[in-house]
Amino acid sequence: MRRVAALLAAAMFVACGTATPADQGTGPTDLVPVCDVSIEPTGWQALPAFRERYADHVGVRLGFRDGLGRELYAFAGIPGEFGEGMPAAGEVELAPGLVGRLSGSGVVWVVEWEEGGPCDPRVALGNGFEREEFLDVVEEAGIAAGPG
Repeated sequence: MRRVAALLAAAMFVACGTATPADQGTGPTDLVPVCDVSIEPTGWQALPAFRERYADHVGVRLGFRDGLGRELYAFAGIPGEFGEGMPAAGEVELAPGLVGRLSGSGVVWVVEWEEGGPCDPRVALGNGFEREEFLDVVEEAGIAAGPG
């Protein structure tokens, strides 16, 4: 459970840009796409960002914490077993017209989806949320489609 909680993340839109040599500490011939996580949840404190270079892209993780101690994380292009061992909990309709796989229980929730390209998987994870709270935050952040 600690491993899952450490990986938890929340809502995001994701795109890829191109790294500059300064971003990666490499020469101009080594430019690769950098996955961009575009989210700044209102009222949440940003945690240190994480970037991991792979052969064909740079994966990104952003994290946030609110005043209640809940944590939200957004991942793009960082491979892993997100939600491993957690029960499947259905699907979530995403804002860009995609469907994400929801897993979790208790206060730990994961939604994962793919858009194609080196920035997959895309993942939003939450720690400290009941299911509906997590889905509300994912919607407010712009990744999940609202009702109707």
